Amino acid sequence: MLRPGKSPYLANVLLVIAILSTLAAAQNTDIWNEYRFTITSAMPINKKWILWQYTMVLTSPDKSVTTYAVSPPGIIYRPKNWIELWAGMMPSWNNNYHKTNSWEIRPLGAVKVYVPNDKKLNIYNFARYEYKFVNQDHHTTHIPRFRDRSGIEIPLATGDMRWAPKTFYTAVDVEPIWRVDDKYLEKFRIRSTWGYILKRRLSLEFIYHAEWAGAKGEPKKFAGNIWRFNFKFLFPRGKNIFPRIDIDD
Repeated sequence: MLRPGKSPYLANVLLVIAILSTLAAAQNTDIWNEYRFTITSAMPINKKWILWQYTMVLTSPDKSVTTYAVSPPGIIYRPKNWIELWAGMMPSWNNNYHKTNSWEIRPLGAVKVYVPNDKKLNIYNFARYEYKFVNQDHHTTHIPRFRDRSGIEIPLATGDMRWAPKTFYTAVDVEPIWRVDDKYLEKFRIRSTWGYILKRRLSLEFIYHAEWAGAKGEPKKFAGNIWRFNFKFLFPRGKNIFPRIDIDD
């Protein structure tokens, strides 16, 4: 179990990894960088049903692509405070610089489970199945994947100020991603988040991912960096779910 008093240091460790990764990228042309601007939003219908939405602009000169994604509203069913059932769709359009453009449709289903505690920490596991349909040159590729992210979100304020406006929080998580069809670990990511709550239902986040990847049967090697700025907000009636609503590509 992660110790609440020490957990923020994990995010600082990842900051060091991010700096070293940037230096490594300057030396190794095989290491790529992605830059993402995202908006994550949610609108509770009632205590048990919540709508969510995800918008993204991604650019990566190293991968020669710019991607645009706008999801239709997805749904979360929350029968208990400690469990959520997710369903939705994440379509995207890829502007490829040196080859034909492509588009993608990705339906998904997920279960998110929280560990109850009295420290106002969000300790969770987010298990997700997604089926990617990628169309390019009138040919569709099918990619089923299973992702399993475990993490902790920590308020940096104390007492009654935890998760209050004008306070900071941090988070760290690990997410392996498996190819279900070929039965192998495709990649895994370590993610670190630094967030600031502007208002009761509005926050800004800087998120860094370090990604390791490799073909089937090969050892996973450090592959690249994802640098993400996330704007997160809830519509009214968002009590007790902020900033727990989170999803990414």
